[in-house]
Amino acid sequence: MRIPRRSILKGMMAGSALAAYSLPRFSFATAAEPILPRDIMLLTAGTAGRFELGVQAAGTVGSIAFGNDLPDAGALQRLFPKVHGKRLVGLMSDAAYVLFSELARDAGVTQMFEGRHMIAVDGSSARHALHSVPGFHGAAPALAAALVQGNAGFAITEVPLGGSGRAHCGVDWSSLGFASYRVAGVSPQDEIWLHLSRIGIGPGCDALGVDASQAEPLRCWRSMAAPNIAPHNVAGQGWEQTLGQTLAMLAAGSCNNRAPCINQAFIHQLLPHEDGTAHDSFVSFVMEA
Repeated sequence: MRIPRRSILKGMMAGSALAAYSLPRFSFATAAEPILPRDIMLLTAGTAGRFELGVQAAGTVGSIAFGNDLPDAGALQRLFPKVHGKRLVGLMSDAAYVLFSELARDAGVTQMFEGRHMIAVDGSSARHALHSVPGFHGAAPALAAALVQGNAGFAITEVPLGGSGRAHCGVDWSSLGFASYRVAGVSPQDEIWLHLSRIGIGPGCDALGVDASQAEPLRCWRSMAAPNIAPHNVAGQGWEQTLGQTLAMLAAGSCNNRAPCINQAFIHQLLPHEDGTAHDSFVSFVMEA
């Protein structure tokens, strides 16, 4: 992928504790569809309660709120055997996630979904980079549908690891103000569906770091409304609540996930690129204990 100097993806990890500690990325599980139902456990640290509201809206779950700080390593190590067999859904400040993810990995917990979120302190923009195994994809459409109704610019990228890249027609996003494009890659797995709102194809491709000459309008199923797995009544929900509800539905196996299993990106407005912009960094996840 060509990454220009002012790419919106530049600096997604800049200044984060994850980068500072140089932790290896979690090894993702290999998911076999269909995703079987599981009990879920909510885990939060260093975040507000909106994510929890979203998770609880999807159904009854157990929850552990660590507050601003995680407990010591010994307490966390004792936690994982207690939640064995459950799916862990959570949102943490990236500093808290550094310790939690390291201990989870040592305990044999597998990763199904991970999202990196950089939110401008002044609320003017947000960047969300999502990775998942097939079957746990589809959070990007739900986020985009909720956030496009606000005034802030945003960029959302979603990469289903091991996705086929063979879908040919997408959901029609025009009713929400998006123009959709297919950007070819070296292989089908590298193809990207790019959805742009209030930004042209040239600046959109430059912002994402892809070649505009490889983009063509995406054929859409006009009969399929966008988004196709998003929670109901997303209008007015913030990103935390929307994401929490979506991840809980996926983790519980309570929804029929028909989202295209393909790389997607949603960009709404041209985002600022000042490296000194103050932001908060969070990590969301779905794990299997």
